[in-house]
Amino acid sequence: MHSFRPRLLGEEGGVALRFSVLASQLLYAREALLKAICWPVLVWESPPPRPDPHLGFARSTLSNIRFQRPAHSEPLVLELRKRIPAEEDITFGRSPDCDIVIEDATVSRLHAVFRQEPHTGMWHVVDAESHNGTFQAGVLILPGRPTPLFARASLRFGAVEMAFLQASAFEQYVQARALTPVCLTSAG
Repeated sequence: MHSFRPRLLGEEGGVALRFSVLASQLLYAREALLKAICWPVLVWESPPPRPDPHLGFARSTLSNIRFQRPAHSEPLVLELRKRIPAEEDITFGRSPDCDIVIEDATVSRLHAVFRQEPHTGMWHVVDAESHNGTFQAGVLILPGRPTPLFARASLRFGAVEMAFLQASAFEQYVQARALTPVCLTSAG
């Protein structure tokens, strides 16, 4: 039996996965995919480009590997896991020392921390006194206060919007995206 590894970027630290690859594997090798991914995940779905030149959405960095901000049609899936497994918290921010590094002017060097309660398995996000705030479902999270994350949560770190998804919520997300028609606009 071969090992199923849908990895896009490096094996150590945070891993970025292509949504299209995961969606197709969910159809053809569901059980293998569910075992291969470190759940939960963050899905970074980029909105259509905005005309404001001051937003600075040019590049992203994950585990010191740079790649383009996800295209609207191809979200990136980021596993929530440590680069150094001995530590408990998963750090999120612009600093290369973070576990999940997002190079965006609206994200603080250490923006937020994800942690899993060892006894219940419940995930929480904690704002690390970020400059532009961390939001869940559009509501500002108070710095230092753990906010519970259930199967699915809408998060915003500065201007970077992501979805926190457990495995079951990811399956629902894939199904909903498959049913959503792609709108094409023509420049006239």
